[in-house]
Amino acid sequence: MENPERRQFLKAGGVGLAGLTLAGMNLPFPATGHSSTKESVLTLKTEIAEKKRLKKVDAEGKALVLWYSQTSNTARTGRCIAKSLEKTGFVVKASDYRNLSSSELLEYDLIIAGSPVYYYDVPSNFKTWLAACPSLKGKHVAAFVTFGGEGGNQYNTACTLLDLLTAKGGIPTGLETFGNMSTFSITWSTGNIKRIMKYSHLPDGRSYSRMRAFALAVAENMKQHRTADFKKTWDYREWIKGSPSIKGTKALINRHTIDKNLCVECGLCVRSCPVSAIDLVRGAIDGKACIACLGCVNNCPEQAVVMEFMFMGVKGFTAFKKENSINTTEPEAWFAGQK
Repeated sequence: MENPERRQFLKAGGVGLAGLTLAGMNLPFPATGHSSTKESVLTLKTEIAEKKRLKKVDAEGKALVLWYSQTSNTARTGRCIAKSLEKTGFVVKASDYRNLSSSELLEYDLIIAGSPVYYYDVPSNFKTWLAACPSLKGKHVAAFVTFGGEGGNQYNTACTLLDLLTAKGGIPTGLETFGNMSTFSITWSTGNIKRIMKYSHLPDGRSYSRMRAFALAVAENMKQHRTADFKKTWDYREWIKGSPSIKGTKALINRHTIDKNLCVECGLCVRSCPVSAIDLVRGAIDGKACIACLGCVNNCPEQAVVMEFMFMGVKGFTAFKKENSINTTEPEAWFAGQK
């Protein structure tokens, strides 16, 4: 199908090309500031405390762990955090935000929101939903983000997510970033498989230990009425995050449609699309509405969502995992093996 972004991109020049180079090809530039460690001081301190087997945090109240997740990495993290909070005494609900109404947030004492780092930013659809939520005044809030490979701008993205919650009156109680294997299917489809596979073991036991440590730290901060102070660091990707990088990527997607001969109309692509850009009846995708999240390509079990990037076929995450025998440890299995 014709890409409506192509002419705009060719006219835009520098900024759009920078967005494409950095986001579309997912180059592993070194992160800056807090992002370079991929771990905040908060988690490092609580991980040490956990190893020393300090006394258990006894908390009470209702907690909501919500997230936006396209390929399950953020959902896994959210579920691990939720399970950890349950063990401290919280009554916890864990859910993708798309299964919640914003008014439900009023029922909870603690709200932890999670998001993937999406073109160096919090996805616009999740931003919009959180911005429309009711006042969270007096409620404790925390944020986490997940990122692939070396990542980029993840610390600032987590700050953006936390800022969305505190702007509603929430009391900042914690922030963290968690690394995984990249699920940006354009990357391996253009020949960078080795770089992707370097992180194919994540999340592992240490990942889940860090998630649990984060949950315990948030619970303890809430119990002690401590607030967290997180400020963004300088990162050039703040200038190209979101729209510039998305437009750069979309400009070189020369085909994005549905193969009706392969499609079994399971609806996974429709449910994963955050902007309702997919029409299964016609087998068409609205290129203008599309935000290049790649959820439709990644989640289709039949590889019926056809995408070409620079005239190269894009292989979805589901097919990539199967082809490379990638089996991910789920948080429930990890908890079952803990003493």
